[in-house]
Amino acid sequence: MNSMKKAFILCTIILVFCVSCETTQLESFISSLGQEPVFTNGEAVSAMKEALLNGIEVASGDLSAEDGYYGNALLKIMLPPEADTLLGYINAIPGGEKLAEDVVLRLNRSAEHTASEAYPIFADAIRQMTVADGIAIVCGDDTAATEYLREKTYDQLVELYRPYIAQSLAQPLVLGISADTAWENLTGAYNRAADPVNTAAAFLGKEQPMPPVSADLAGYATGKALDGLFSVVADEEKKIRANPADYGSKIIEKVFGAVKQGLHP
Repeated sequence: MNSMKKAFILCTIILVFCVSCETTQLESFISSLGQEPVFTNGEAVSAMKEALLNGIEVASGDLSAEDGYYGNALLKIMLPPEADTLLGYINAIPGGEKLAEDVVLRLNRSAEHTASEAYPIFADAIRQMTVADGIAIVCGDDTAATEYLREKTYDQLVELYRPYIAQSLAQPLVLGISADTAWENLTGAYNRAADPVNTAAAFLGKEQPMPPVSADLAGYATGKALDGLFSVVADEEKKIRANPADYGSKIIEKVFGAVKQGLHP
């Protein structure tokens, strides 16, 4: 087939495509014929980082408000797993239910108090991320960028965030009582109630029915607080992907707007 015939066939294909397809599909088709990509990998990385920075800014603001954690059924921090045994004997503890709720309230207040510290810690981690294939991430599912951030920085963020949580747990944020003190009150009351029961069981050669309870409260609260932050960042990423033009960012609109239209390398 000579070159003139090839050119004629190509023009015919494009003409048919113009008639039968949407404009965005045509642009995608033309791009596939060797035109410049709608965005580069570098632009994809920049858009991803900007979306994550926006997400953590919103998350730290929302969660630092009163009831940011405590008032959100999905993010509310409950007692650590070590307390499961304790809760089974809550009625044996003088004022047990109130002591337990006091810990829950103060755990969440500590997380809310610390959430404002999250932005610079996350922002630094985001800016330092090196991404080999930003295009694959921005063209991934609705929370691909958030999951990438979590995978690459979670352990680092735990170490950086934990001191702030520990400091907050020690502060008397609610009625002059800290979360640490409330936890000590709860576990102390339980362990005192459990001691004679366990002693009697040991005398009879049986296992302890009410084993003593302790927990790394700072480690537990740090993990739960970060889980809440990542959850809100993921929600923000979904919103950005759904409406990229709403964010006043040229790079977000260019990259995520193109992805939304199905136009990407």
